[in-house]
Amino acid sequence: MLGFAMRAGKVVIGTDLVCRSMSKSGKDRPRLILLSDGASQGAKKKVSCKAEFYGIELVSLPLSPEELGRLLGKSTTPVTVAITDDGFAREISLAAEASEHTE
Repeated sequence: MLGFAMRAGKVVIGTDLVCRSMSKSGKDRPRLILLSDGASQGAKKKVSCKAEFYGIELVSLPLSPEELGRLLGKSTTPVTVAITDDGFAREISLAAEASEHTE
């Protein structure tokens, strides 16, 4: 699902870009924030505080930055990713929730 969102242009990658996008309004505003296990404590705090302030769902993924990058079809190692589409955000959130229950 992340790969489809990426190809559709509905993904923001990188902690700074994700944080800046949270204050936007309209279709470019994140609907879901994903954090990989590799995020530093500073990045986690920065992103979680902003997500809470703006009322955006935050999901911590049990994935390394390398794994998250592969899911996005990228060679980069992102620790923070934002999904800007309601449909993709809903499906990814449901998939993350389902995987938590199966572990």
